[in-house]
Amino acid sequence: MSHELCEKIGGLASRVNNAAVHSTGSESRQLLEIQDRFAKLQLVAIVKDLQAEHNDYKAAVKGLNEAIDFIGDATEKINNVAKAIKLTAKAAELVEKAIKSAAA
Repeated sequence: MSHELCEKIGGLASRVNNAAVHSTGSESRQLLEIQDRFAKLQLVAIVKDLQAEHNDYKAAVKGLNEAIDFIGDATEKINNVAKAIKLTAKAAELVEKAIKSAAA
């Protein structure tokens, strides 16, 4: 049941990578760290039995959607990289919470 979540994680990871390319310094490094975090979370989400009707799953999908919407396709420099970092980090935390609650 984690198909939607996995797709969104991969999509956001790709956008975060694109944003990192168009950033510099610590912002670029932070985005690359988040992108790496998503890559790992996507692998875990693939093997977990996540239920789409679970509230943590819904919150994770919502957080991913918010970050995806903010970043867009990231083919240009994002005006507010700090907000992009905040949204993507929050989305990663929500995904981790959904995975942990599925294990419980």
